Amino acid sequence: MKSAHTCALCILRFLQIPIGPVYLTQALDTINRALGIESSEPSVNGSTHCPVCLGILDMALVDKVVGQFKEQEYDASSAAVTVELPKSVYVRHHSMQLYLKGTNLTPATGVATDLKDVIRYMVCQVLSKHGIETDADSDMRIEIGFGHEESADEHQFLFDRENSSVKTKTFRKRGVHYTTGDSKTAVISELGKCSDSEFTSLFASPPPAIERPAEIASLVLKRSPIFIGGRYLKLERNISQTPFFVGERRVTELSIADVVGEPIKALVRCDSYNLVGSGREDADVRMLGDGRPFYLECTNPRSTTIMPNQIQAIEDQLRASKSPVQVRLLQMIRPEDTAIIREGEEHKTKHYCALVWFASPLSQDKIAEINAIGKQGVLLQQKTPIRVLHRRAPLTRERRLLGLELVPLEGRFYRLRLESEAGTYIKEFVHGDLGRTAPSLAHMAGVTADIIELDVENVSLDFPPAPADGEHKTIDGC
Repeated sequence: MKSAHTCALCILRFLQIPIGPVYLTQALDTINRALGIESSEPSVNGSTHCPVCLGILDMALVDKVVGQFKEQEYDASSAAVTVELPKSVYVRHHSMQLYLKGTNLTPATGVATDLKDVIRYMVCQVLSKHGIETDADSDMRIEIGFGHEESADEHQFLFDRENSSVKTKTFRKRGVHYTTGDSKTAVISELGKCSDSEFTSLFASPPPAIERPAEIASLVLKRSPIFIGGRYLKLERNISQTPFFVGERRVTELSIADVVGEPIKALVRCDSYNLVGSGREDADVRMLGDGRPFYLECTNPRSTTIMPNQIQAIEDQLRASKSPVQVRLLQMIRPEDTAIIREGEEHKTKHYCALVWFASPLSQDKIAEINAIGKQGVLLQQKTPIRVLHRRAPLTRERRLLGLELVPLEGRFYRLRLESEAGTYIKEFVHGDLGRTAPSLAHMAGVTADIIELDVENVSLDFPPAPADGEHKTIDGC
């Protein structure tokens, strides 16, 4: 193996030496001296890189991985490490096995210590020096992908064999070439089907020298998302829940997601965030009362140990700056708590307060008649509104108004308060949407009606858990 210019660690692997401290740098000098290997000893073509592992078992690569992990300053105490090798490694490993076959250089039984396990061990040992333990179930993942362009197509001869069962297909998509069927599993499968004589007639044994070592082709550092839930209030109109664009033009200057998400992003140092609300009000509708339940999913957070006072500081900052967006009950929540938002979609009810206008004043008898109907509840048939028909399927949905009260103000203006099932189109209930919502308030009144302002006063969903003092402060608008 020394004559094939195999590195000391690969010699240990093929001798089936169990994974342990012997594979670490501090033991290598002793091993090299015992084997008579100089660390800079060149191969026949002048290369000093192992032709079996392609130079992957190089502590410099390990240090590079750990260094990039430390630069991100994750507060993780554990990590799961996965490794992806170039396909040519499996071919070269097989080549070396055949070269040693029949000799007494390696044990008669068993297989070489797995390259993946060795490099993973090396990475994990260096991580442990920085207080990071190895845990396959950790929410922190370090995914290392090695690449070696020089030998990238070495496995292709396995697929080109007449009796190969692998059919690869190359296609182009958006200027990039892709190949299907060309997988690690396929390579290993074909190696098992290829006879020793056929293999050695198609590929060198021992494996040929390389000019350049493998590199880290990809390093993915990712952590399970964390979730922060609460209730938001929107005290002004023309604020969307998430950034609202028409083409490339932004329609609203502010969004709830931006106002709440940016300070949380800075706190947990995540890559990105996604705001999920329990429904959404239109941009021109205020959200008052207890606020609307929501949670923020923070992707790949560097910090997950967040103290309650740090989250409270975000609430306080928004309040002190008199932001038109306020948050309440902001807190870390468990991933399973997010199901409350999804499951509540069909069961929650909402309370609204609207300023409406009628084409002519209503008599006291007509107001009393409408309010009497409202006390009994109203079953609505609502077709998809014209205003959203361009982006939603044309459906007819059945929704129920659980309560309705109409109060006269001045002239032809009235205050409308109502309670409805989730998903009810309130604006369309008022004006009828050209007959697409039946019955409508305009139909009940017998005159044209329109909505001037609309506020959501309450979303009845128990989310998130109540604070310790049990207090729920509200902001009224109507």
